[in-house]
Amino acid sequence: MITKEETFKYLLLYAYSSMKKIEPILEKVGLTRQESRVYVALLELQEAKAGALCRFTKIASSNIYNILDSLMKKGIVSYRVENNIKVFIPSPPEVLNELFLEKQKNLDRERREIAELIHSLKKRKVKEEPYSNYKYYQGISGLKSMWYEINSIMSKENIIKIHTAKKGSYERLVGFYTEHHRSRQKKKVEEWLIYPKEDLELAKKRKREFKRTIIKFLDLKNDAEWGIVKDNFFMQYAISKKPHGFLIKDKIFAKTFEEVFDRLWNIATHKP
Repeated sequence: MITKEETFKYLLLYAYSSMKKIEPILEKVGLTRQESRVYVALLELQEAKAGALCRFTKIASSNIYNILDSLMKKGIVSYRVENNIKVFIPSPPEVLNELFLEKQKNLDRERREIAELIHSLKKRKVKEEPYSNYKYYQGISGLKSMWYEINSIMSKENIIKIHTAKKGSYERLVGFYTEHHRSRQKKKVEEWLIYPKEDLELAKKRKREFKRTIIKFLDLKNDAEWGIVKDNFFMQYAISKKPHGFLIKDKIFAKTFEEVFDRLWNIATHKP
């Protein structure tokens, strides 16, 4: 006959194997790792006193009541009193849907707040242009920030001219470039792209999906990309462990590199 202690050990081993899979998911609905462990334990035991939960979860008794109190406030644990001792009971798993919906509401509210903040910050006027308008960006997130700025300054009065790099040099940003092109479509901005000859398929895809896109080809060997948008010159290098880029607002730089681009454009071909 299996003893009560042996049954407890079996449940303990089973719960630990379950926790590894379940805890990360429960964290997504707002439970901490220890809260997840206690809730899973209660589901296994159906009901338990604080002492049993401490042994089952290996959480110190000094912490267990705070965790249980938090779970009760979240509505996923309740209790009854038996001989003046609290016996804790798990709420049905369906209650997790409510936690998820509540978290979603909070995320939606925070998203609206961020959107309002961005709109407010963009309306602020710069009192004085800095003497040197040169910016350095590092990492993929940094390059994305640079492109957000490019998207904000481009206008339909100016053609964006971009000299890309050899195939593979820009793969890490291909997905993000789609956002750039969508933003460009909304503003009705035309873009000229010099592509490497070996990347015909991506070039076709870009031209097919987005209007106001003109593409020519050259036999490119460079790893860095550069371009001109209004009075700004930018350059980026995305294949290293530390991607980085530059954005320079300077009419002379922009005009000089636009002349270089135009000369390359004249010798580029419409087909590889």
